[in-house]
Amino acid sequence: MGATALALTMGGLSAISSLSQTRQQNRQAQYQQAQMEANAAAARNQARITAEKGRLEAENLDRERSALRRQYADVQAGNAASLGALGVDMSSGSAAASLEGNASRFAADVGSNRYQKAVSQWETSENIKAQMANARNYENAASWYGSTVKNLGQSLFTAGISGLASGISAYALAGGFGGGGGAASQGIGGDIIQGSRNVVNNLRAGNVIRAGARYAR
Repeated sequence: MGATALALTMGGLSAISSLSQTRQQNRQAQYQQAQMEANAAAARNQARITAEKGRLEAENLDRERSALRRQYADVQAGNAASLGALGVDMSSGSAAASLEGNASRFAADVGSNRYQKAVSQWETSENIKAQMANARNYENAASWYGSTVKNLGQSLFTAGISGLASGISAYALAGGFGGGGGAASQGIGGDIIQGSRNVVNNLRAGNVIRAGARYAR
């Protein structure tokens, strides 16, 4: 009887220890999964913010270019009106050079504006790509942790079997199966079956199986 009690005790303790480790691993994996999901959401939000900033900057540069066109048109029209009122020939000389200079400065300003817009759009696009890649990496990590949680739920069966094996082993070491062959061998078979049933019943009685199934979810 003492050997049987030792077998059941060691089997139950082994199963409970395995279950406790499973619960801890599940909690850690669930925490990591939630953290990766939060990081993925943050990366996607950052990508949306980056896209919005890029759109606003492009709009500002478009408005700046429109303002340059209006300014150039006003300056050239004013110069032409003034020179015309004075009777100055605008097709040559300093008058023509002044008008051409205004046109050159306008072209340079517009070119700079377009270059800034192209650079801004390229930077925005690359930043969005990087942030979306981060989001996908975080989502993949979250999926991996999620599958880890699911797979750890299967370890309860291992816990029970491990506890059963430990219990039977302890029972045997304590001399619970007796010795020799013949009738003793038949006794060993019967004791193994009964010992196995006792350990499983002990696990069930302690709600280990139900608790493990609950925590493994």
